[in-house]
Amino acid sequence: MTKISASKLDNTLDPAVSKHYLSFLQRKVDKARLSLKGECFSNEEIESEFSARRAQAAKSAGQDS
Repeated sequence: MTKISASKLDNTLDPAVSKHYLSFLQRKVDKARLSLKGECFSNEEIESEFSARRAQAAKSAGQDS
């Protein structure tokens, strides 16, 4: 698979599309870097939080009947 350099990407795409894509890509990289630093939540933390929310929603739904 051939890699495309940023300069070739800029030359091949419409400038507005290229700018939008590069901005999108930078946000993804920034989020990944935060994740590596431990500034995001682990899968276990997320599952625990939403498990509690599901239980609360089920309890509320049972009370509404």
